[in-house]
Amino acid sequence: MSENALSAQRSSVWQAPDREFVIRAESPEAAPPEVYLHPGENYVADSPVVLKMILGSCAGVFLFDPILAIGGATHYMLPRHGDAPPSPRYGDAAMARLLERFRTLGSNLRNVQAKVFGGAAMLQALENLRGSRIGQIGVRNIETAFEILERESIPIAQKDVFGNQGRKVSMVSNTGKITLEIVSSADGDR
Repeated sequence: MSENALSAQRSSVWQAPDREFVIRAESPEAAPPEVYLHPGENYVADSPVVLKMILGSCAGVFLFDPILAIGGATHYMLPRHGDAPPSPRYGDAAMARLLERFRTLGSNLRNVQAKVFGGAAMLQALENLRGSRIGQIGVRNIETAFEILERESIPIAQKDVFGNQGRKVSMVSNTGKITLEIVSSADGDR
């Protein structure tokens, strides 16, 4: 096999709406490539990658199909798109796209399990405003994920939600293994 063919075989391309990422694995023994999800991004991996995100009030939902060994995730900022155009920045649209991608890859949603993270109260000054839910954006983000997962009969296998600290979370796409780290204000990453 030529070097160009080997190089092409070891690389895959991931396209986001406004950018393209090339993921390279140098050898079969190498650690899987990492895919960092920013707010408003979805990704489903049909080959091993480590899906990563940093969450505050945003919700991070990871899905894993152990039968097909595929994993995916969404990182969204707001619960519902309402009158705005559907976008993966909103939980309802992001979850719909993520679930559709799993179906496209042949996943039976009865086999899928979810792992839900985030929803912290990062804007504590707004948290207790009378009559306002803006301070509860994290809670509303997680409620949206729970509602959609329940409607689709997808069990939540793992969760770490709410509180007032950020989280760094990652999942190995083909095993579903989660790594979670709490980000404190002393870390300077708030």
